[in-house]
Amino acid sequence: MSQAGTLPTIPWTDVGRANIHTTKLGIGTWGFGPIGAPESQVADDETLVAVLRAAFAAGLRYLDTAESYANEDRLGRLLPVAGAPPDLVIATKSGRSGKVREGFTADHFRRSAENSLRALRLDKLPLLLIHDPRDEDDMAEVLGHGGALEGLRKLQSEGLVQSIGIATGTIGPLRKAVETGEFDVLQMPRLYTLLNTAGKDTGLLAAAKAKNMGTMVPAPFGGNILATGVRENPLYMYRPAIPEVVEAVRRMQERCRELSVSLPVAALAFVLTEPLVDLTIVGLARPQEVYWNVPACDPGVTREQLESIREAGRIDPNLIGGPDFKPAAARARQAQHA
Repeated sequence: MSQAGTLPTIPWTDVGRANIHTTKLGIGTWGFGPIGAPESQVADDETLVAVLRAAFAAGLRYLDTAESYANEDRLGRLLPVAGAPPDLVIATKSGRSGKVREGFTADHFRRSAENSLRALRLDKLPLLLIHDPRDEDDMAEVLGHGGALEGLRKLQSEGLVQSIGIATGTIGPLRKAVETGEFDVLQMPRLYTLLNTAGKDTGLLAAAKAKNMGTMVPAPFGGNILATGVRENPLYMYRPAIPEVVEAVRRMQERCRELSVSLPVAALAFVLTEPLVDLTIVGLARPQEVYWNVPACDPGVTREQLESIREAGRIDPNLIGGPDFKPAAARARQAQHA
């Protein structure tokens, strides 16, 4: 029997009102281009094709990319080689790239959508997300005259984009997106993990589901200590983890040993089994990571036991950004402890 044949079946989900029916576990592609952290990168085409083939054989049918990942041309070229199934849903994001804010204009979204369609060899983008608005000024640009929302509505009217959403790790813009009622999907990296449950604790996930918005969580491993566990020089958000995070994960590992479940499986299952989360996205850098991650769809522990792992490692949320998390502030806090 093949490795894929021994894996549990990946459940399917409806992503809120986005009219997207796909698997609850999706493929993250940050490392498929040149900008991902070294631990996430897939350098050669042969390995990338092998990763994609393993993912498709295991049943994954959702793929998440972005303009800023600089991998859409590569994906468009290699997905056919990897035997991409006809029911694969490919979603992309556009907006911030580094410190650039001009990406929140309608004109930018027009150019970006046309480039993505061409690169990915698609007739329509099933989902186009506004990437990484971080504050009120960003959202004012998104929602204002000549902004991204206006551009997305035009693209929808032309049949080039199906559904739209916001993707950011900052709660303020996500909350604003819910309040406006204009968006079909929220994507919230780092805001619902075993270490950080701010997306739920603030009521954001519940508010989104009350409006039938789709909810997606990338980075369930916290980049990447929940995948590696405590080791020499552990990383959180791909930077040196502060001592409090390391100790929290150590306590989680002890609870996992009591329950006879691995920390990575528990971390992914914690997100996959949360009723308020529709879809979880994991980065894949090697084929074997597919076989490590898919077992989280049938982890052998209950939701109550997964919650007990979370409780074992609970820490002050302000140490990892808190509900007012902003990427730059979190990086500065980590640098102080490095």
